[in-house]
Formats: sequence, structure tokens, C-alpha cells
Amino acid sequence: MRATWLRAGAAALVLSFVAWVQAADAPSVYGKRLVQSSDVPTEVLARFAEHDAKLKSKGEKPGFMSFGVDWMAPEMPAPSEGNPYRLVVRVEGTALSDGDAGSLWTAGWAENGQTRVFPVSGALKSGAKAGERIELVGASGPVSFKEDRSRVPALSFQGTQNLRIDQVKFEVWGGIGKSSFVERLWAFSPLLVGVVFLGLFVWWRRG
Repeated sequence: MRATWLRAGAAALVLSFVAWVQAADAPSVYGKRLVQSSDVPTEVLARFAEHDAKLKSKGEKPGFMSFGVDWMAPEMPAPSEGNPYRLVVRVEGTALSDGDAGSLWTAGWAENGQTRVFPVSGALKSGAKAGERIELVGASGPVSFKEDRSRVPALSFQGTQNLRIDQVKFEVWGGIGKSSFVERLWAFSPLLVGVVFLGLFVWWRRG
């Protein structure tokens, strides 16, 4: 009877963990609130495609330190109370052939005639199929401001890999968002260890 109770308790803990992870996995991992969302205009997407074609015709590969095509989103208030801020790029496109597909970006902030940009990570899909519709999401690291002033979110396109871009959305998130899946998994590790040892204990008692 005791072993049955222990197995039931362990199963309940595992199910609770799975439900908790699924419920917490939301776009708000990028921040507490969506401050601004902008669609990159069609004419700018055409400039992206032209830049990408030139790179490929020269046999060059895009890089974070290379020349890109810049676009500025509307100016917005960025008070320090909204810290930290993260810039998110959402890309919709089509894989040109079988293989990895992605796009390379930098993003940052323009103020006082100067622009600071940072690498955007995550806008890559492994093992795409030719003709497959792809949605990619990349994000810059969090940035905090000391002064309350308006700033301009800046996006720079570096190039693509095996991808035709059809649509790009540029978002600004503010505040501390929910933890990522890996962070939540790590935070829950003590409970998982306890479940494992509980299972071993039940198995040993039955033996």
C-alpha cells in the first residue's frame, strides 16, 4: 500500500511539472509587456533581398560585423522604469532547398545621432524542407537605460541562408519576462532529483 501511494505521488509530481512548463511557455519570455510592434515595409524588404542577392553573387557570407541594410522603427518613449528592453525580430519566409534556413540580424537603439546595435540570436531553423513555410524568432540581449528619454529601435539586416523572406515584424519588449524553458527546467531540477530518488526508493523496497 505504501509503495502504491509513493508511485502515485511521484506520478502526480511529474504531471504537475509538465503542466507547469507547458502553461509557462509563452511569447512573454521576451519581456513583461509588448511595448511596440512594427511591420517592416515592403519596399524595405525589397532592399533586404537586393542586398542578399549582391552578397551571394560575390560569394560572400553575412556576418555580424559586416555591412547591412538598416531600418528604423518609430521613435518611442523608453523610461528606465520599463527596464530591461529586448528587441525581437519575427521572420516569415520560405526555405529554398533542403537544409538549415535562417536570417542574420543586428538590432539596437538610435539616439543623439548614434546607433548601438547588438547581435540577434535564434533566427534559424535546422533541417528545413524545400518550399517549407518557416517562422523564425530572434532576440537581442536585454538593455537597460539610466535616463528617461525617447529612443528609436534600429534593425539591421545582414543576410540569409537558404531562405526567401516574405514578412518581418520588429517588436520591443519591456520588463522582466517569464523564464525560458531551460531556465525553468533548471529551477525545477531539485524536484526532479527528488522524484528520481523516490522512484529508486520504491524500486528498492519492492526488491
